[in-house]
Amino acid sequence: MRGWAAGLRLVAAALVVALLPAAAMAQAALMEPISGRARALQADQIVIGTQRISLFGIDAPDPDQDRECIAGRAYYGCFTNAKRALEILVDLGPVTCTDTGVRNYVNFPYMVCKRGDLDLAEDLVRDGWAFALRRQSDKYVEFEAQAKAAKKGMWQDGIRYTMPWEWREMNGRPLLGP
Repeated sequence: MRGWAAGLRLVAAALVVALLPAAAMAQAALMEPISGRARALQADQIVIGTQRISLFGIDAPDPDQDRECIAGRAYYGCFTNAKRALEILVDLGPVTCTDTGVRNYVNFPYMVCKRGDLDLAEDLVRDGWAFALRRQSDKYVEFEAQAKAAKKGMWQDGIRYTMPWEWREMNGRPLLGP
């Protein structure tokens, strides 16, 4: 019995030693910047190649919020307008994203993405199409205050909406979803 247990421990130790380099390489690969042509998936998410990326530090309306967002007596389309702003940003050239190490509940990475020197998340918040996600970072809070003071994007007078994280909570969805 002792010989069998010792042999099993030896095999387990060999497997751990053999798999450690692969695990280290996989982690290192996740941390490498991703660059290329980007496509907007949602108002705060892009894809480069096959990698789906959530923009770090911000939150924007979900697709099902379009009919919840009202200007006067008409639907305003907060998601549609916010997604279009992101589409315009990524259509202007290649994007480079840097991993923050933070993942959402389905393991998509939150990344800081730039087109040249332009931080996509900062631009969306500065123009009022996304909100600073304070539970994740305070990096964009100042830009949100500027957009609100200037009444840009969704901060325009007369537009009524629910914050995206509150909307997801009301609808029983994870606050930091895909």
